[in-house]
Amino acid sequence: MTSHDPTARGPACAALARTALLTAALLASGCGGGSGGSSASGGAGTGDGLPVQDGCAYRYSLTSSPQLTGADPLLGSQWHLANTGQSGGLAGEDVRAQAAWAVTRGEGARVAVVDDAVDILHPELSPNAVAGASYNYRPGSVGNRWPLPCQADEIHGTAVAGIVAARDGNAVAGAGVAPRVGLVGLNPLATSYAADIADALGRGLADTGVYNSSWGSPDNGRPNRVDASFATAIDNGIANGRGGRGAVYVFAAGNGGCISTNAAGQCVGESSGLDGYTNHLGIVVACSVDHRGRRPYYGETGANILVCGSTSDDAGRAAITTLAPQGGTRNNFGGTSAAAPMVSGAAALVLAANPALSWRDVRLLLARTARRNDASSADWVTSGPGLPHHPEYGFGTVNAQAAASAARSWTSVGGSSSLIACGPYTRSPGLAVPDGPAGASVEDSVVIDPAACGITRIEYVEVAFTASHPYIGDLRIRLVSPNGLVSRLADARRCLGGCGSYTDWRFGSVRHLDEPAAGAWRLQVTDLQANDTGTFQAWGLRIWGR
Repeated sequence: MTSHDPTARGPACAALARTALLTAALLASGCGGGSGGSSASGGAGTGDGLPVQDGCAYRYSLTSSPQLTGADPLLGSQWHLANTGQSGGLAGEDVRAQAAWAVTRGEGARVAVVDDAVDILHPELSPNAVAGASYNYRPGSVGNRWPLPCQADEIHGTAVAGIVAARDGNAVAGAGVAPRVGLVGLNPLATSYAADIADALGRGLADTGVYNSSWGSPDNGRPNRVDASFATAIDNGIANGRGGRGAVYVFAAGNGGCISTNAAGQCVGESSGLDGYTNHLGIVVACSVDHRGRRPYYGETGANILVCGSTSDDAGRAAITTLAPQGGTRNNFGGTSAAAPMVSGAAALVLAANPALSWRDVRLLLARTARRNDASSADWVTSGPGLPHHPEYGFGTVNAQAAASAARSWTSVGGSSSLIACGPYTRSPGLAVPDGPAGASVEDSVVIDPAACGITRIEYVEVAFTASHPYIGDLRIRLVSPNGLVSRLADARRCLGGCGSYTDWRFGSVRHLDEPAAGAWRLQVTDLQANDTGTFQAWGLRIWGR
């Protein structure tokens, strides 16, 4: 797993079997009960219920943090909550969190931060921590309720949690997007075992409305597959969470926007469509924009991106002020690691405003109320139903105020049980792809009969793609809807350590939201580099909606 904070650093723990290589490692040195790892037994603690962390470098206070009153001294530095230009950015380029607090501050909703470690004893987090709901996956401590950092570099999850759920009005630091939400800390990235990740994504489903994951597959240009248990966990969560209303899963889009440079020195990046964690019907993919409302160089593009949160700029300036372990703060957090919890916080405010809403309702509300940032960009395209979408920004920057306000009068579209699924419609064209760089596109089409598919408003599209090619990074892949709206599924790119293969690779797209399903859908494949040829072998199309 890779954190989506560009400041994360340190070697991976090679002693553990991983589901994927930790490249920008969340965990640097403490692998379970080894040197620096936690060796506390599950459930071990003091008489007052606080943990014993005998194997940890950190020591935690055995007295509860005082509940203070008063202002939040760092609130003015948190431009992402209310941007007045204080960081040198553009006033109004924020997630409208402070404005949303007139509607709700998150009371009654619950967010789980799924990460490396979460300091739920931090005085900004402990008031919101749900008693007994957190869980520790660290070897030697499995099963206790303290997913705490043990090493100085285990700072990622606490920073993420602070953006979502730092308590307001206690004179300690700043505030989270949803400062009164219930907080759950889960640390499956302490092992990165697929089983632990799947367990965390299904833990507490009866009460947890939002799960935040500020991490993903390595940013290497390859299609990165994930364990099948991940999709099973998400399917279960959206179908059965919160009594059938479903859980909302937010994942960071990724920081692979500049994994190589071209001859002109320009960044060439990968798409979030290459991350196995972000191509699922149940995932809200969160991109990032800086304090001027523009994509930083490391931000990924993708047809699966729903909305953006705020983050640092290209030079790492105007970073996000949030929390650090041991009661600390930091002002240098960034990447889509920072953007995702802002989207999670907004989702929590939506559910606090109207707990009866489903996971589908939350997605639709976030998309329809998003604010169109970087409005002068030529890549904004408005669909037939009138929704603007951008390959870098999705439907725009999340607007917590508008989403929470709209939630109060929103008529639910229902949960998973009322979702219509059409397909898969499969084709095996076996088309030779002409060699680049000036190679012509080849395409194949699927025609959907309205009598066979009753979806008049699309919510999600999936393309399963298979091609043979010596270097799949040469290929550009586009899906064109019957209305002519184009989803950029993958661009040509350079890969790190080889490109892998497109064998039944699943791309997701939300770009066609609210379009009708009926008509001819076309998949176009183009080779943009010389010397290699390939074959567009097969593809399949599935559509969900209402």
